[in-house]
Amino acid sequence: MPGARSRGLRVVAHSASVVLISLLLASPLEAYTVYVTNQGESTLSIIDGGAKRVLRTVKLSHAEPYHAVLAEGNARLYIAHGGSGSVAIFDTASETEVAVIPTDGCPHGIALSPDGRQLWAAHAKADTVSVVDLAARKVVRTVRAGGRPLGVVFTLDGRKAYVANGGTADVYVIDTASGTVAKRLMASKGFLGMALTPDGKELWVTEDAGGVVSVIDTAEDESVAEIPVGTGARGIAISPDGRTAYVAVREERLVAVVDVRGRRVIARIAVSAPPDGASLSPDGRELWLASPRAQAVEVLDTATRAPVATIRVGTTARPDPHGLVISE
Repeated sequence: MPGARSRGLRVVAHSASVVLISLLLASPLEAYTVYVTNQGESTLSIIDGGAKRVLRTVKLSHAEPYHAVLAEGNARLYIAHGGSGSVAIFDTASETEVAVIPTDGCPHGIALSPDGRQLWAAHAKADTVSVVDLAARKVVRTVRAGGRPLGVVFTLDGRKAYVANGGTADVYVIDTASGTVAKRLMASKGFLGMALTPDGKELWVTEDAGGVVSVIDTAEDESVAEIPVGTGARGIAISPDGRTAYVAVREERLVAVVDVRGRRVIARIAVSAPPDGASLSPDGRELWLASPRAQAVEVLDTATRAPVATIRVGTTARPDPHGLVISE
């Protein structure tokens, strides 16, 4: 019965296709690497993002590493050292420091310009931002910022940089060509975390004491919304599709999940320790949180909103994990 046999073969082939699709949908997360700067012991923990385990912890030559940023196709990690007033260049292949660039004061937050030519470092104690020429490996300009600048974010075209000032509780808009302050935004309470939406149209800024996230329209440089998230709003990460923001709310020991378009909190995820920094895996399926009080990082599944792992970092009793960077 050729017809029956043909139908049977089609059924088998269809079933095999269903199984293959199911396997693909259930495929494991892509491999990626997580770098955690341990301020308290001046080390860098290197974590296998898939296996959720520390591969190595590298001793750094300079003190108090704060934030870091990856560049050159993940080949270089630039690390701001607040205790030494410098930015170190870390080669990720050899896992060694290859250069140290002296900067002004106490570098805290750093950002890479979209063209990859400059690194801007915000100095929390000097109230300035150092502009580093990466080819020359030296500071070529110092920009005056507000009180206690903590972070820098560039617009997608690189024409403007936003500097969050924790001391004066405002955001400066810097014209990157001239290095001058074009505008001062939103005097409020304790700005700390910043994240640009993937389309570059909005900048989301956390207010620590105010317990809100302020939304800035980057075309007009105006605050267009305030979203209550909870006391101690710190780090923030926005999903690759731009639909969801995740805010680490330290004092309430939770992550606020925010609908970006609707501008409202849609979930609150309790975590085991007060979270600080927040970063997403490249595919957005996992949220990583730095928890200085727990001396660890915590990983959440963004689909189920359930904890995946807690990973102890550092080599001493109090490593104080601060910065958290994930390879692309």
